[in-house]
Parts: sequence; C-alpha cells; structure tokens
Amino acid sequence: MPRIKIVTDSTADIPAELANELDISIIPSQVQFGDQAFRVGTELSNEQYYQLISDGRLRPRFLPPSTVDIDNVFRKLTVQHDYIFSIHMATQLTPIYRTVQQLPSRIPATAAKIRVVDSKSFSAGLGTIVTRAARAIQDGASPSEVERLIADTVGQTHFVFFVDTIDALEQAGCLEYANSAISTLQRIKPLLLLDDGEIVLYERTRTRTKAIEGLATFVEDFPKVQAVTVLYSTAAEDVEKFLERLDPIFPRADVTTIQMNPSNAAILGPGAMGVSVYEGIA
Repeated sequence: MPRIKIVTDSTADIPAELANELDISIIPSQVQFGDQAFRVGTELSNEQYYQLISDGRLRPRFLPPSTVDIDNVFRKLTVQHDYIFSIHMATQLTPIYRTVQQLPSRIPATAAKIRVVDSKSFSAGLGTIVTRAARAIQDGASPSEVERLIADTVGQTHFVFFVDTIDALEQAGCLEYANSAISTLQRIKPLLLLDDGEIVLYERTRTRTKAIEGLATFVEDFPKVQAVTVLYSTAAEDVEKFLERLDPIFPRADVTTIQMNPSNAAILGPGAMGVSVYEGIA
C-alpha cells in the first residue's frame, strides 16, 4: 500500500490535536510584532497571540512560512512517503503555493510524488479540504482517489467573512489581486467571499448585526449543507448571535466553532468573523 501524506500550512486553522489525530503535517507561517517574527503553533500559541494584541498597541503582521521551514518539512517527508499532497491557501492571496511548487529546485531529487494543490480558500475552508483528504487516507483511499476527493471538495467548500477594517488584509498582501472596489469599503462592514480563490464583495452591510445576519443568510441559501464552521478572532459574543440565527436552518450542535489561530487573526484583524460551508459530495 502506498504511503500517502497530507501537508498544509497554519492558515488552515486546524487544531493541533486534530492534526495529530489525522497525521497532518503543518508548515508554520509566521506572525511579526515589530522586528521579531514567531512561528505559529511552535513559538506563538493562540493564548499568547491574543494576549499580545489585547491592549491594541501591538500591530501583528502575517508572514508566509519561510523557505527554510518548507524545505525542512519536505526533506523528511519525501524519505518516508510515496505520495505527498500539499494543500495551501489560495494562490491569489499568498505566495505559499508558489514557494512549495518550486521545491524540486531546492531539495534533493526524490522518488516521492508531490502534488501541490491550490485550495482556492483559506482558514476553515482550507481546513475542511485538508481534513477530508486526511480522513480518506486513514480509510484506505488510493492516491488517485485522494486526488479526486480533494478536487471535488475544493469545488464544494465556500468561505465568507467580514472584517472591522481592511487594513490587515492589505498589509498581508491579500488584496493585491482583489477588485479595486474593495479598498473603498473602509466605512462599512462588507461581507467578502472567496470566489475561485479571489476576494470579492458578496454583500454591502453597514453594521455588525447586519453582517452577522448576512453570514447566516449565506448558509441558508445553500440547498444542501453537510458541515458549517464559524470562526472569530476577538468577538466571541457574536458567535452566539450567529448560532441563534442559524439554529432553525442548521442545528447549532452541529456547527464547529473555532477561534482563529494567529495566522488568520493577523490576516483578518481584530473583530473579524467568517463562516465556512461544505455542501458535501453526492
């Protein structure tokens, strides 16, 4: 039986316990405070991150994984596995995908087959794609079955979110390819959608209440929903409002709630909130 491995980066927002359970390797991205950068998960925990930003004086900056960290992970895994699926944040939002694609020029030749996948998503959307692939491997799926499952899941996974301001998104470089109209939306709480890996305006909402309502309506508009994940950075109280609104549509007990890890919290900024919807595969 071929040895198959799933790799991603910390923008996937997968809790460490779940990553260990599913044998997922996570390349750490970095968060910079001032002139010091910390690897997410190994040098900077959720608790440490939110404590550092609690008084509003420190401004975090997202940095993608270093080339050294990427190469170190793959040097080990290519010796131990026959197939590696490396699934990453949408290529239009970050250079991670492209950096991993360039691996053959940086590491020794290997017999392991490496497939680099653009998830066209991030945060819990990316996490859904990664964890479904990892579970399929544990269930005995072949490399071709895993590849097909990943492609199908990418097409059935959707992510919508809002931010307090677009400053963090701009600083992280995530709006480089976005519609220029987004940069004019500072004074409202727009709902933003990842559409084929690009951030686009989904709905103009002017208050947090309307934005939370929009998240629930987004879920409601799907004829079939298999899984819902709600994410927040600093406003945990808004999750309860969302769950109350969603409960008649999708049972709150079945909704996964995650506080964004430092990677995505730095990308989206304080007050951000998002929802990932997985429709399911027929």
